[in-house]
Amino acid sequence: MKFYLSFLYILVVVVSCSTPEKRDNLKPQSVGKLAEIVVLSNFNDTTYKSLINQIFQKPLDGYPPPGEKNFKTILTDPSFFKGYFKKHHNIFVLITTDQLTDLEKVIDKSILNSIVKVHQSKPNIIGINQVDLFAKNQSLFFVAAQNRKKLMAKLLKNSDQLLSIAKEQEAITGEKKLLGNLNFSNDAFAIRSLNNNHYAIKKPKSYRIAIENNEFVWLRKVSSVKEQQFGIIMFESPYTDSTNLSLDSILKVRNYFTKKYIPGEIADSYMKYASAIKPAMKKSSFNGLYSADIHGWWDVYGDFMGGPSHLKIVVDENRNRIIYVEGFLFYPNESKAASMRELSILINTLKIK
Repeated sequence: MKFYLSFLYILVVVVSCSTPEKRDNLKPQSVGKLAEIVVLSNFNDTTYKSLINQIFQKPLDGYPPPGEKNFKTILTDPSFFKGYFKKHHNIFVLITTDQLTDLEKVIDKSILNSIVKVHQSKPNIIGINQVDLFAKNQSLFFVAAQNRKKLMAKLLKNSDQLLSIAKEQEAITGEKKLLGNLNFSNDAFAIRSLNNNHYAIKKPKSYRIAIENNEFVWLRKVSSVKEQQFGIIMFESPYTDSTNLSLDSILKVRNYFTKKYIPGEIADSYMKYASAIKPAMKKSSFNGLYSADIHGWWDVYGDFMGGPSHLKIVVDENRNRIIYVEGFLFYPNESKAASMRELSILINTLKIK
């Protein structure tokens, strides 16, 4: 199990989670869509539901009004926690130590007691993670408090961290759903990209190579049954100093490559980052390297196409370069959150050699 303090987690053993191999093999594979989360608790009143939605349905960054929600929340109590709910890949369990009886009907009492003991000994932790409890490739996150009032206060205080934890756990289970056992040693595309460019992502079989040369890669997946197109592009630019890392500089480089390699259907049209919708840029660290994630909207100069984008840049100082990996989607008039979560998971498989 993992417990979270602020946004860091430490491995702790609070209960024996291992089972005999034969029993583990009998567990079903987890189910559920990306951008979807199950929340299990004893509560179902309006105030509680409003708080849960406030946490997990915060609007996505970089979307034009009316925007979209981070997660579709599926609220359930012990009487309905079975089937699809119980096998879901991303579950949050909310516990009050004064009301454990109902939860004991669906979760082993020894596990709940262990969760309570950790909560009592480490009252400042946000929660505890348990994997593969009811299904393979499943993540459950337990948040505990003494009573309802304290639980609600804890959820409100840690709302941003809880949303981040939900995304982090989804990224782990989602990658397994999308890529299975694919790794860099058995992915021909990744091997070639690492040898040629010294960076790569994992490419699912469902994505085909549209362009692959020494300076630009474009992977595509096009639905045969609906108007839906996924795209991933990769390229690099020189890194000289911090001025290369401004949002304007990053988008200028990005637009140079898409103008060169992704023309529109109309003469002189090309793909670019939309100027009318302000992108959201968040600086971070990626495997110890400076990184930034930009969530925004792309459109086509001279045309009316557009959609969401997740652009990730990583500074590779060993080679004096900035690596760009972007996932973008064309899916008009439909909810885009789940599809974009797929693209975000894939671009975050980035490996730099």
